[in-house]
Amino acid sequence: MAIAAEPSRRYTAKLNSLLDKSVIVRLNNGRYYRGKLSGFDLNTLNLVLETAEDNEGRRWPVVFVGGSYVSEIILEEGSVFDAREFAEFLVNQGGIGRHLIKVYDDINVVEVGKVVRVTGSGVEGAGPMAQKIHTLYMEYLRSKGLKV
Repeated sequence: MAIAAEPSRRYTAKLNSLLDKSVIVRLNNGRYYRGKLSGFDLNTLNLVLETAEDNEGRRWPVVFVGGSYVSEIILEEGSVFDAREFAEFLVNQGGIGRHLIKVYDDINVVEVGKVVRVTGSGVEGAGPMAQKIHTLYMEYLRSKGLKV
Protein backbone atom coordinates (compact mmCIF):
# COMPACT_ATOMS: atom_id res chain seq x y z
CA MET A 1 0.00 0.00 0.00
CA ALA A 2 1.38 3.42 -0.98
CA ILE A 3 1.77 6.18 1.55
CA ALA A 4 -0.45 9.18 0.86
CA ALA A 5 2.08 11.99 0.35
CA GLU A 6 -0.34 14.91 -0.03
CA PRO A 7 -2.15 14.52 3.33
CA SER A 8 1.20 14.15 5.08
CA ARG A 9 2.54 17.27 3.36
CA ARG A 10 -0.58 19.22 4.36
CA TYR A 11 -0.30 18.04 7.96
CA THR A 12 3.30 19.22 8.11
CA ALA A 13 2.38 22.55 6.47
CA LYS A 14 -0.40 23.15 9.00
CA LEU A 15 1.90 22.35 11.90
CA ASN A 16 4.55 24.68 10.44
CA SER A 17 1.95 27.44 10.17
CA LEU A 18 1.48 27.27 13.97
CA LEU A 19 5.11 28.18 14.68
CA ASP A 20 5.46 31.43 16.63
CA LYS A 21 1.72 31.53 17.26
CA SER A 22 -0.16 31.30 20.53
CA VAL A 23 -1.54 27.79 21.03
CA ILE A 24 -3.18 25.69 23.69
CA VAL A 25 -1.70 22.22 24.07
CA ARG A 26 -4.07 19.85 25.80
CA LEU A 27 -2.51 16.77 27.36
CA ASN A 28 -4.06 13.34 27.64
CA ASN A 29 -3.97 13.64 31.45
CA GLY A 30 -6.39 16.61 31.43
CA ARG A 31 -3.78 19.33 31.91
CA TYR A 32 -2.95 21.98 29.34
CA TYR A 33 -0.37 24.60 28.49
CA ARG A 34 -0.91 27.89 26.71
CA GLY A 35 2.04 29.56 25.02
CA LYS A 36 3.91 30.38 21.83
CA LEU A 37 4.84 27.29 19.81
CA SER A 38 8.52 27.75 19.08
CA GLY A 39 9.51 24.27 17.91
CA PHE A 40 8.47 20.69 17.37
CA ASP A 41 9.77 17.32 16.26
CA LEU A 42 7.55 16.03 13.48
CA ASN A 43 8.36 12.38 14.19
CA THR A 44 7.57 12.42 17.91
CA LEU A 45 5.34 15.52 18.13
CA ASN A 46 7.53 16.72 21.00
CA LEU A 47 6.77 20.44 21.36
CA VAL A 48 8.53 23.52 22.70
CA LEU A 49 6.41 26.36 24.09
CA GLU A 50 7.76 29.76 25.12
CA THR A 51 6.17 32.14 27.62
CA ALA A 52 3.87 29.32 28.66
CA GLU A 53 1.22 29.11 31.33
CA ASP A 54 -0.21 25.87 32.69
CA ASN A 55 -3.80 25.15 33.69
CA GLU A 56 -3.01 26.14 37.30
CA GLY A 57 -1.84 29.62 36.27
CA ARG A 58 1.89 28.98 36.74
CA ARG A 59 4.11 30.69 34.20
CA TRP A 60 7.16 29.15 32.57
CA PRO A 61 9.71 30.74 30.21
CA VAL A 62 10.08 27.47 28.28
CA VAL A 63 8.16 24.19 28.43
CA PHE A 64 9.07 21.00 26.58
CA VAL A 65 6.03 18.78 26.09
CA GLY A 66 6.50 15.11 25.27
CA GLY A 67 4.58 14.15 22.14
CA SER A 68 3.15 11.04 23.77
CA TYR A 69 1.23 13.33 26.18
CA VAL A 70 -0.28 15.61 23.51
CA SER A 71 -3.96 15.09 22.78
CA GLU A 72 -4.72 18.41 21.04
CA ILE A 73 -2.99 21.48 19.69
CA ILE A 74 -5.38 24.40 19.35
CA LEU A 75 -4.56 27.69 17.61
CA GLU A 76 -5.48 30.40 20.07
CA GLU A 77 -4.95 33.42 17.89
CA GLY A 78 -6.52 33.74 14.50
CA SER A 79 -4.54 35.43 11.81
CA VAL A 80 -6.30 38.04 9.72
CA PHE A 81 -3.69 37.67 6.98
CA ASP A 82 -4.20 34.83 4.53
CA ALA A 83 -1.40 34.56 1.97
CA ARG A 84 -3.48 32.98 -0.78
CA GLU A 85 -6.31 35.46 -0.27
CA PHE A 86 -3.87 38.38 -0.30
CA ALA A 87 -2.28 37.11 -3.53
CA GLU A 88 -5.74 37.20 -5.15
CA PHE A 89 -6.25 40.69 -3.73
CA LEU A 90 -2.98 41.79 -5.37
CA VAL A 91 -4.14 40.45 -8.73
CA ASN A 92 -7.72 41.73 -8.57
CA GLN A 93 -7.33 45.04 -6.74
CA GLY A 94 -3.73 45.92 -7.43
CA GLY A 95 -3.30 44.77 -10.99
CA ILE A 96 -0.19 42.78 -10.09
CA GLY A 97 0.54 40.02 -12.59
CA ARG A 98 0.18 36.47 -11.30
CA HIS A 99 3.58 35.65 -12.78
CA LEU A 100 5.15 38.01 -10.21
CA ILE A 101 3.45 36.41 -7.19
CA LYS A 102 4.57 33.32 -5.30
CA VAL A 103 2.57 32.03 -2.33
CA TYR A 104 4.15 29.94 0.41
CA ASP A 105 1.10 28.38 2.09
CA ASP A 106 3.08 26.50 4.72
CA ILE A 107 4.48 29.70 6.23
CA ASN A 108 1.66 32.08 5.14
CA VAL A 109 3.93 34.32 3.05
CA VAL A 110 3.51 36.06 -0.30
CA GLU A 111 6.55 36.98 -2.35
CA VAL A 112 6.17 39.58 -5.08
CA GLY A 113 8.79 39.92 -7.79
CA LYS A 114 11.40 38.16 -5.63
CA VAL A 115 12.04 41.49 -3.86
CA VAL A 116 9.02 41.97 -1.58
CA ARG A 117 7.78 39.59 1.13
CA VAL A 118 4.41 39.99 2.82
CA THR A 119 3.43 38.29 6.06
CA GLY A 120 0.86 38.90 8.76
CA SER A 121 3.44 41.22 10.31
CA GLY A 122 3.68 43.47 7.28
CA VAL A 123 5.64 44.17 4.12
CA GLU A 124 9.40 43.60 3.81
CA GLY A 125 11.33 45.24 0.99
CA ALA A 126 12.18 48.64 -0.42
CA GLY A 127 11.51 50.67 -3.51
CA PRO A 128 8.43 51.51 -5.56
CA MET A 129 7.15 47.92 -5.68
CA ALA A 130 7.33 47.61 -1.88
CA GLN A 131 5.52 50.94 -1.48
CA LYS A 132 2.74 49.81 -3.82
CA ILE A 133 2.43 46.45 -2.04
CA HIS A 134 2.35 48.23 1.34
CA THR A 135 -0.54 50.45 0.16
CA LEU A 136 -2.39 47.36 -1.08
CA TYR A 137 -1.64 45.55 2.19
CA MET A 138 -3.26 48.40 4.13
CA GLU A 139 -6.31 48.27 1.83
CA TYR A 140 -6.48 44.50 2.34
CA LEU A 141 -6.42 44.91 6.14
CA ARG A 142 -9.16 47.55 5.94
CA SER A 143 -11.23 45.20 3.79
CA LYS A 144 -10.94 42.64 6.62
CA GLY A 145 -12.43 45.15 9.05
CA LEU A 146 -9.24 46.34 10.72
CA LYS A 147 -8.64 49.99 11.44
CA VAL A 148 -5.18 50.87 10.15
